[in-house]
Amino acid sequence: MRQPVRRDGGFTLLEIIVAMVVLSMIVLGLGQATRFGMTSWQVQTKLANEAAQLERVDRVLRLLIGQACAPLATDDKPFSGEAHRLVFLTLVPNQPEAGITRRSQVAIGVNDRHQLVLRWTPHPNAALLTHDPPPMQEIVLAEHMERLDFAYRQATTDGGNWSKAWTDASVPALVQIHFVRSAQYHKWPDMAVATLLDPNGSF
Repeated sequence: MRQPVRRDGGFTLLEIIVAMVVLSMIVLGLGQATRFGMTSWQVQTKLANEAAQLERVDRVLRLLIGQACAPLATDDKPFSGEAHRLVFLTLVPNQPEAGITRRSQVAIGVNDRHQLVLRWTPHPNAALLTHDPPPMQEIVLAEHMERLDFAYRQATTDGGNWSKAWTDASVPALVQIHFVRSAQYHKWPDMAVATLLDPNGSF
């Protein structure tokens, strides 16, 4: 009587191929999940940075434009509003009310490196100073900016009209800012900032 042939305990070639295919699918799935997680993390980080930039820009511009100074007799041009750039006198926060350097000249615009830049210089009454004023300071408020579009309006009984330039001797009642960002970045909402002046041009 012939004894049955005993098979070895190893895997056949077909079983090995099937196992490798299954393992490859598992590794591929894990790689895609990891890549998706990394992409999601990068997107969330970018959105968080965008929100932080927008919050900082909104807070700084509202504070400075909102406290734009009414013209004094010694001021040649206290508020110069252009289509893409704004230069004006304002009150610097956290300074004594009687301080001679509390008033500063501020310039807001976009430089050639696509940065939203804030420049300022103390603007005291020259008669009160015995030395040269400090140099201009500059900070970058945001990156990836193509330009700013400004519009200005004076308060009137009929609501007033928006203008792309401001050459009046007084300060406008409202300043609108439209942010034009680089194409691959999220759009920012427009800002409308009210100054602390009444329709007659006084605080």
